[in-house]
Amino acid sequence: MPNQKYLDPEKTKADGLAFVGLSLTRFSEKGHPDSITHQTSFDLNLVCDRDYKYIMSTNDDGWLVGGGEPGPPKSYKIPAKDSGHVEIMRIGTYEPSWGGVSREQIVELLNSGKIHIPQIEVCPTAVVANPDTPPELEIRFDMEPWVPSSDICSDMDKELPLNWSLRFIHNQLFKALQFPSRFCPGPFHSTILRKADWRSPTHKKMYFDMCADAVKQWKEEGAKPLNTCNNDVNGEPLENPDASGNNSGLWLFTDRTEITHFFPPNFLPPYNTPEKRKIIYEFIKEEWDEDQLEFIPAGSKKSESEKTGNLCFSPSEMLESITGIVS
Repeated sequence: MPNQKYLDPEKTKADGLAFVGLSLTRFSEKGHPDSITHQTSFDLNLVCDRDYKYIMSTNDDGWLVGGGEPGPPKSYKIPAKDSGHVEIMRIGTYEPSWGGVSREQIVELLNSGKIHIPQIEVCPTAVVANPDTPPELEIRFDMEPWVPSSDICSDMDKELPLNWSLRFIHNQLFKALQFPSRFCPGPFHSTILRKADWRSPTHKKMYFDMCADAVKQWKEEGAKPLNTCNNDVNGEPLENPDASGNNSGLWLFTDRTEITHFFPPNFLPPYNTPEKRKIIYEFIKEEWDEDQLEFIPAGSKKSESEKTGNLCFSPSEMLESITGIVS
C-alpha cells in the first residue's frame, strides 16, 4: 500500500507536489536574503535552533522556515529561501492523465465563489517530531476542540474552534474535487526541519521545552490572520487589497518553492450570524477518514496514533510522547 492516502492509488500514475494551502514565508536577517514575506504574525525562529544548541544534525536543507537558510558564512546548509507553508489539499500534478487535475480547473473553482474562503486566522498548537526515523519537526495547527459544539449555531457569543478555517476549507475542497491523486499529508502542519538528530535526550527535552514556551506565547495571543502585509505571490504589494484588511486567503503552489496564485477571502467576517455559523458548522462537523476515504463525524474514529503511529492527540500528550522524558 502506498504511504500517501490517495483517493485512487491505482489511477495515480505519477506523484507530484502541487497543492493548495497557506504561505508562512517571512524575510529574516537570519535567513536567506531573497526570502519574501507573506506573514508577520508568527516569528518561527522562536522554534528554530539556529545555533545548534540542542540539535546535532539535519538533512542538507537545514531550516525551512524563519527566513530559510542563508548559506555560507552564516550557515553551511544548502542556501534556500523560506518555504514555510501548510498544505490543505495536495493536488500532485496538473496532468489529469496522471491522476491530477488541471491548474485551470483549480483556479476557476477558487475564483468562482463556490468555495467559501474565510479571512483565515490561525495559531500554532504544538511543535512535534513526526514518526519518521530520523524525524521531521512540524508545527501543528490542530482544530481545538477537535469536535465542534453545535451550540455555535445558536449561541453567537460562543467562540468558533481554534483553526476552524483549515478544516472548513479542506472539507469544501474535498467535496468539490474528485481526482485520483487528491489527499492531505496528515494533520495540518508546517514542516520546519528534516532528519532531526539531537545532541542527547536531555537536549531533546530542552528543545521541546523551548518550543512549548513559544507555543504558549502564541496561544495566549490567540489566532491571527496571515498576510497582514497585503503581499502578492512575489512578495510585492497586492494590486487591489481589501480595504478592511481581509487579505488572509489561500495560495496555489506548484511546489513549496513556487507560488503561482493568491485567492483572497470571499467569505468575510464577522462570523457571528446564524447564517454564517450554519455554513461553518456543516463543514467542520465532519472529518476525512483517510483509511476509509470518506467523511465521518468528527471525533468518531480512533486516534491516528492507534492506527498509524501519527501523533494525533493533545499537545501535552504529544510532548510527552516525543521526548520520552516527561511523564
